[in-house]
Amino acid sequence: MFRLFRYALRQLRDNPGFATTAILTLTIGIGASTTIFAVLDAVLLEPLPFAQPDRLVAVVFQPDNDTSIPTMQDYLSRSTTFAGLAAYRQWSPTQKATGGTSAHRFLVVSQGFFSTLGTRFALGTNWPITGNEQDCSSQAVVSGAYWKRLGGGSALGDRKLNLEGRDFQIAGVLPLAQAIEGNYGLNQPEVFVQIGCDSRAKPNERGDMDFQLIGRLRPAVTISQANADVARVDQTLQKDYPNSYGAARAEFRKPTLVVPYIEMLVGAETKPALLLTFAACGLLLMIGCANMANLLLARNTRRRTEFATRATLGATFRQLLQQLMADSAVLVALGAIAGIALAQFVLGVLKRTSALDLPRLAHASMRPAVLGFVIAVSAAVTFFLALLPAWRTLRPELLRDLQGAGRSSSGRSLRLAGRLLVVAQLTFTLVLVACAGWMIGGVYRLLHQPLGFAPQRLLMIQAWLGSGQSTKQDLIQSELKLTQMAASLRQLPGVESAALTDHVPLGHSVNRYDFCSDAHPEQCKQQVNINPNSYAIGPGYFSTIEQSLLEGRDFRANDDGRNHVAIVNQALAAREWPGQSALGHRVHTGEIHVEQGDSWATVVGVVGNVHTYDLVSAPGPDIYIPRAEDPTGFSWLLVETKGDPALLRNAARAKLKREFPEARVSRFETMEEEMSSEVSERVFLMQVTIAFGVVALFLSILGTYGLLAYEVSLREKEIGIRLALGSSRERIVTLLLREEGRWLAIGALLGLGCSIATGYALRSRFYGAHSTSLPVLLGSALLLVGPALLAIAVPACKAALQDPARTLRRE
Repeated sequence: MFRLFRYALRQLRDNPGFATTAILTLTIGIGASTTIFAVLDAVLLEPLPFAQPDRLVAVVFQPDNDTSIPTMQDYLSRSTTFAGLAAYRQWSPTQKATGGTSAHRFLVVSQGFFSTLGTRFALGTNWPITGNEQDCSSQAVVSGAYWKRLGGGSALGDRKLNLEGRDFQIAGVLPLAQAIEGNYGLNQPEVFVQIGCDSRAKPNERGDMDFQLIGRLRPAVTISQANADVARVDQTLQKDYPNSYGAARAEFRKPTLVVPYIEMLVGAETKPALLLTFAACGLLLMIGCANMANLLLARNTRRRTEFATRATLGATFRQLLQQLMADSAVLVALGAIAGIALAQFVLGVLKRTSALDLPRLAHASMRPAVLGFVIAVSAAVTFFLALLPAWRTLRPELLRDLQGAGRSSSGRSLRLAGRLLVVAQLTFTLVLVACAGWMIGGVYRLLHQPLGFAPQRLLMIQAWLGSGQSTKQDLIQSELKLTQMAASLRQLPGVESAALTDHVPLGHSVNRYDFCSDAHPEQCKQQVNINPNSYAIGPGYFSTIEQSLLEGRDFRANDDGRNHVAIVNQALAAREWPGQSALGHRVHTGEIHVEQGDSWATVVGVVGNVHTYDLVSAPGPDIYIPRAEDPTGFSWLLVETKGDPALLRNAARAKLKREFPEARVSRFETMEEEMSSEVSERVFLMQVTIAFGVVALFLSILGTYGLLAYEVSLREKEIGIRLALGSSRERIVTLLLREEGRWLAIGALLGLGCSIATGYALRSRFYGAHSTSLPVLLGSALLLVGPALLAIAVPACKAALQDPARTLRRE
């Protein structure tokens, strides 16, 4: 066996051009597949670092994935499938740095959160479980990473955190290996406290629906059984609490879902995106294999005399096959080694940069599962590259091959095999190129669609004042201070305007409160889930973001909460008062808090629709109230600049820190950065698809050129005779173009059909695209057919320019 491998290496050394092309092709195919599989393995396949991770689920309340603590308790007590349920949500408290080190991400969680999750503690233990979610033990649990930043140690001692003006004793530390990673507020939280410690939480009220749920299934319970059980519980809740879960609300909600928790952690879009990228890698690898098979067919055809001679001297079919297997194994092994090195390099780049923002990406490495994948892929490629050429070339007609007469007659079946491989290459390539076109179009449409406001010159700053222990008067004073901060920013050179708001467009977060209007006053007695997105804004907000004011007026400084006014958008006005002006109508919203008197507000303006939640979701009904109606001590400062808002980031930070040292300010992001972050996953997928499409296009053209060059070498005698008998060189070129062009047309037509089917199957990934989009399909076909025709024409012209007399003498 060693002799066979040594002979294979000597063959590669004697053919450096072939060796370089083959190894480079395999390196790209195996390296790309290994990289994506390593990412997929780390993000989706590696078990979560908790006890029995396959039992962990998320309970998803559609469409907003939020619920209340009483609902969680009802699910736990009425269902038969959950061993445990826990609630959590993000928290943004004021804090005093401990030892000069501040935490960045906080969660408030129900008392059974850690037992449900299945965590263990590196130090300390969980807080007391009282069964009453209103209780606050003033204890906190911290992550292993934050504990390390605090100085670490093997004992808790008397270390405390000061949050919201209250001291929290550190009761437990999670292990470093049990970092909680993912989306929906679970992106490596550093501090956990009980829900009862959040003064704004109302754990006994069903209206405080701002929590997400994690659950642990009982042994042997399946996801489908859990979903059926949850549907049954939903029906009982609708009967027992019709105002909260009745028919009026159910009409606007989809069924509650139970899904594996790993899917919630990584996000709904991540799994299909990774699988789609992995499929693209598979296509690229198949294109490379088809190209390699063509190269080996041509190479082995030239070795037919060698095989015939060895067979004449006594070599068996098995021995010849072993040599071909050794040749392929050496090639694939070299390509796999280079592919692993390439994958390791790309993974390092992805981890060091923000090119791919995925949870658990840091875990991606050449783990045993990934190396096993490389071995399996290499073995499959080795067999394919050995058996297909062997099937076509290890059937020599010994006498003719020894005499060299098989050059023109015995290669017909080989040429057919090569053409079929080229057709497969062209088909797969056209699918990749079309997908790249749809991805480019989708990202472009997302970023250039009408948003209802101007994002180009907006700087967004988060500001906190006060604490959870603040009184109503404290919050009013904080609101005045926030107004002064906006006024201060307006004085910066290069600033057009600045305004306050509790939520920003495209912020992936909205508030919804009880709502009804004078058009449907009966809804005031029901908690229906048709409530509009609610914004508490300051004067000048609409002009700052350039949101159009269609009717009425903007808020004024004297809209201080005593006259109760509101502004609605077109969608809400059309829903509540179709065919008439919304001005002067009355609305009721739970965001207006009054101790006495009328809580209804008069509509004083109508504005255009904006994308509230994200770029993909269509604009919905929105209501805007003055910030004085609901002061919280928190605000976004939206700053409209005259030029690039990123250039004012440092100046704004310095000014606020100097003039308002008591304020906690953060983020300082531009709206365009927020938009880029939202489409980053799509952009990465687009870039990968483009790169794969370019490489596939190159390999396909190379394969087409190689096939026709090989075809011409086999037909030199025929072409020489045609020229000697008077055929013109133009007719020779036309003949070759016609014969090979038929296979090109077959590949293009099959590719168009497969592209349409793929585009339809993946239409949700291509925002606003249609699988029969003519510009994408025709553009992709031209990108492929044009170079392919050129690849056919070059060897055809070379064949027509040969000297027939010299060719016939050589034959």
